[in-house]
Amino acid sequence: MRRADRLIELAGCLRRDRAVRADDLAARLEVSVRTVYRDIAVLQAQGHPIEGAAGVGFLLRGDIHLAPIAFDHDELEALALGLAYAEQVGDAKLVAAARAARFKVDRAWHAAGRGPALAHPIRARQRPNHRSPAFGALLRGALRARRLVRFAYVDGEGRLSTRAVRPLALTAFSDGWLLGAWCLMRTDFRTFRLDRMGELALGEPFEDEAGKDLATYLARIGARP
Repeated sequence: MRRADRLIELAGCLRRDRAVRADDLAARLEVSVRTVYRDIAVLQAQGHPIEGAAGVGFLLRGDIHLAPIAFDHDELEALALGLAYAEQVGDAKLVAAARAARFKVDRAWHAAGRGPALAHPIRARQRPNHRSPAFGALLRGALRARRLVRFAYVDGEGRLSTRAVRPLALTAFSDGWLLGAWCLMRTDFRTFRLDRMGELALGEPFEDEAGKDLATYLARIGARP
């Protein structure tokens, strides 16, 4: 692991724990204790509020703001692929955001001497009819704001119903988009196809509740967090 990446990981460990020993940090980062001491010294020299000493432990007394780090070749390609896919499947706002972000990746790619800007050697292609519907942006906003959504839904048997749900996750896949949610009508988790949804409206805010949250939903469907 590069030192810049390791410092990011180290900062994350210090943020999570009230006090942590160098031995524990070394085990988490898979480096020697001596390397941890050197990295702590680097962060302290940069003015970050870390207290402690060898053999005692370290405590973060504020926050750590590290400068952005450069991406390596594989990381740039992963970003380029993800953004290219977002351009193909996203709603209008997500497409615009993906294009703006991809422009930044293109510039970083060019600056690193890996090819001409806007060459786009890593691409993605999706069928137009599998793009997110226009209300995808509304759903993404509901996910961020923790707000109920109400919509008409036609199931696989052609039956129409009106649903009110806690939106938990949006998933893009080869045939379109899925909404994972806690359904108030069924009092259980349900997965809805966006291309079968209509007449969508935002509802009132909700608080996360054990057994009705994203982690439980992902565990139910056997997906990774």
